[in-house]
Amino acid sequence: MAERLLIRALKGGKYTKIVTLNEKKVTKMPSVLERLPGLKTLDLQNNLIPKVCPEISTLTQFQGLKLKEFYCEGNPLFLKQPVNAVKQEDVWSLQETASRFIMNQLAAKNPFLMQAIKWYPQVRSILSQGRKCAICGKYFLTTWLECVKFFPPSKNWKISRNLQFVPLRVLICSYKCFNQRDPNLFGIAQV
Repeated sequence: MAERLLIRALKGGKYTKIVTLNEKKVTKMPSVLERLPGLKTLDLQNNLIPKVCPEISTLTQFQGLKLKEFYCEGNPLFLKQPVNAVKQEDVWSLQETASRFIMNQLAAKNPFLMQAIKWYPQVRSILSQGRKCAICGKYFLTTWLECVKFFPPSKNWKISRNLQFVPLRVLICSYKCFNQRDPNLFGIAQV
């Protein structure tokens, strides 16, 4: 069934605007998608696709093409098995230690540092790259751990009805904070 729909889409060539292959038990993204430069909507929901194929990048706006909608909910695109992290002590560089101290003192409105920072534009430039830890709320310069938290989308968003959770990127400053995270926060690791 999916093959017939793809053949029909290919016959349309550059005039094919929509390809819908939801709930067709498709196990991989069709590589022929790159031959549809006019494609605007691709619906691959509720299939068995384990990864995004490289051909999909040729359809994105980054390549100057016009894919506007891409639906892939209900596919096993993410490995959902927890992996234990290796416990390690945090050893920061001198720049990281000093940056954390200064950024947190500036956040606390330390008048001496607030006055002194005006005279050092290079330091201001470095500190402007700092982030706030999602767990403890303190500032840090170097990303210790990138995590993801899944939350339900807002009711007024225009999204697929099947989308139950949206991933949000979360940065954490240390292993100590990572151990204090809520159970809905996951570390991102390459395995």
